[in-house]
Amino acid sequence: MRRPGRPPLARRSFSGRPRRSKAGAASRARGDEAGLTIYVAGSFKHKHGVRLFCRELAALGCRILDWTEKATPPPGLTPQERRVWMDTDRAGGSVYAFCREACRSADLVVYYGASGQDAGVEVGLAAGAGVPVLGIRGPLEAPGLMLHGAGTAWVDSVEEALGLVARLARLAREPGAALPSGRGPLRRLAEALLARRPRTVDIHPRGE
Repeated sequence: MRRPGRPPLARRSFSGRPRRSKAGAASRARGDEAGLTIYVAGSFKHKHGVRLFCRELAALGCRILDWTEKATPPPGLTPQERRVWMDTDRAGGSVYAFCREACRSADLVVYYGASGQDAGVEVGLAAGAGVPVLGIRGPLEAPGLMLHGAGTAWVDSVEEALGLVARLARLAREPGAALPSGRGPLRRLAEALLARRPRTVDIHPRGE
């Protein structure tokens, strides 16, 4: 029993935040809960697609670590000159530094395939830091041994990825949310995310 006059201990949620009463939770705006911080690893050739994908992620309440704003060559360059600008990071190394730190600090890294060696390095940085990686295979892509192994879960479409992120974000923000049963992609991503956050939610059987 709790001693008289002593406030109850705050319980912890999936997100690591103290769990408040239902009344208090109901009184808070939905946007007050912290969303997932996501970095999308993709080739420069996919810049437009990555930006559209990130817009959808932001609509789910996610915070985006956006490299597309930084990786913007100055106007007036030829395609070859833009390639040289990107490959040599003519922005004084700031693009590389931003992407490196983003891969290591995000809650989730999404690989947008099919992409080249730079995106593969980013996936490796994330995996090495314990950041869960959700891979989206390109239409004709068969990820190699190392790239596939570094991914926590793989899907074949942007729509599948958005659905998984939406469910993962829901688990992260709902106090007492139960993890799904089985070894499907959602379970693997949730477990990897929990490994980076306080493990404070019981694993109850539930279908994916």
